[in-house]
Amino acid sequence: MSHLIGSTVKYNCVNGRYLYNRCHLIGYQLTGENANRKNLITGTRSLNVDGMLPFENMVADYVKETGNHVLYRVTPIFNGKEKSARGVHMEAQSIEDKGRGIKFNVFVFNVQKGITINYKDGSSHLNGQKVTKSTKSTQKKYKTTQAPKVNKSTKYVWVPRTGKKYHYKSSCSNMRNPSKITKSEAVKRGYTACKKCVH
Repeated sequence: MSHLIGSTVKYNCVNGRYLYNRCHLIGYQLTGENANRKNLITGTRSLNVDGMLPFENMVADYVKETGNHVLYRVTPIFNGKEKSARGVHMEAQSIEDKGRGIKFNVFVFNVQKGITINYKDGSSHLNGQKVTKSTKSTQKKYKTTQAPKVNKSTKYVWVPRTGKKYHYKSSCSNMRNPSKITKSEAVKRGYTACKKCVH
């Protein structure tokens, strides 16, 4: 995993505030490995949670439910000598049922809504913000960049890496590294409410 300039920069418009996540190419729920540098890239929160996680969960749930095998590959795509990947190419096909259970071939973009990324060095700024020397200096020092606040009326829930229940409390069950998303997004992805912590 390459270290990127501004890799710890924060924005208020990003869920969890950190623009970049440590993204597993082959999801943690599929490997059980958390710190294999050969399996990690620096990717946006959107790439990690909105883009890759649904496909990872789909494969993990299929394997858990059927015991079948899945041919699975994730390839980071870089443009020339750029240090930040433009996205990842995700491919999968279930073996025993010849793709009837799992079959996808998608490209997930390494982007974040409201933010412009310089893929040459990983630096970033809010859309519409004029980039100046002071802006670049701020990014290099990893200072917090101010952005519009998230709508407080939005309801957020926690979803585990495996399973199909969403939770109102991150401590409700034995979830490892749960992700925080909107309730409407969780429902759209097929998650149902946990009865223990339902409001």
